[in-house]
Amino acid sequence: MAVIQTTGLSKRYKDRWAVDHLDLRVEQGDIYGFIGENGAGKSTTLKLLCGLARPTEGEALLFGKPVRDPVARRRVGALIEQPGLYPDLSGGENLRLYAALLGLDSPERQAKEILRTVGLSSKEKKPVRHYSMGMKQRLGVALSLLGGPDLLLLDEPINGLDPEGIREMRELLLRLNRERGLTILISSHILGELSKVATRYGIIQGGRMVEQITAAELEQKCTDYLYLRTDQPQKAAALLERELHLNRWEMRPEGELRVYEAVDVRAVGQTLALSGIAVEAMGLHRQDLESYFLERMGGRDHV
Repeated sequence: MAVIQTTGLSKRYKDRWAVDHLDLRVEQGDIYGFIGENGAGKSTTLKLLCGLARPTEGEALLFGKPVRDPVARRRVGALIEQPGLYPDLSGGENLRLYAALLGLDSPERQAKEILRTVGLSSKEKKPVRHYSMGMKQRLGVALSLLGGPDLLLLDEPINGLDPEGIREMRELLLRLNRERGLTILISSHILGELSKVATRYGIIQGGRMVEQITAAELEQKCTDYLYLRTDQPQKAAALLERELHLNRWEMRPEGELRVYEAVDVRAVGQTLALSGIAVEAMGLHRQDLESYFLERMGGRDHV
């Protein structure tokens, strides 16, 4: 079941498309890693999904209903940019206030339960302005959990955290997904951390979707491979398949041949040479998550 489905979703500011006909799909139970460089349109997309901005064109559905449908909106919790915390109140006081504003039953009980869920003490009396960045981010997630949502939209929740804070946030998100069955869309540019939690990814560049891919598919694509460039790529592929029994290979659009299985490099060279196929370049390539995303976004220096 699609928890989020967008079709041609677009947002234009004057002469610039912040989100450009975006097709995005998040399945129930996903932890969806939304990836892109700064200014790619991640935050604007999340604002469109939680009703903080109106689309210029296109459609977004939450649980099969339009974003502004009150039933759908009650099932969504969001943390967009910085959490809206009252700095002179404690974490518990912030939660109780927001619970009361939302008209929730038993705000005191809800506040205690949610604080315990995110690893904060309900007995902590110090004001939020004295909280660490990690505590503020966890409190922001706590606010998004008020009302018992089925979907969380989190915009850069680990940005600015120290290693311990990142670990705590990672464990919290995994626990919410596994124990409560929450679907989570999390935008981030910290790829190493996303790879530890995400079950599906969406890569956005210039407001457009570059690729959507599952974690399992990504793992297959991020295997090491032998790359090969020759003057006769099609003939080389057929020859290697016949003579060396290679099955896991692909021909790239630019004519590069990639072999995704263990192979004797010298045997490849000898086989091609004996058939008169000139080797222009050949070598082993080790690809990780970051290099894959950078390649998909045109070899940018950062995401």
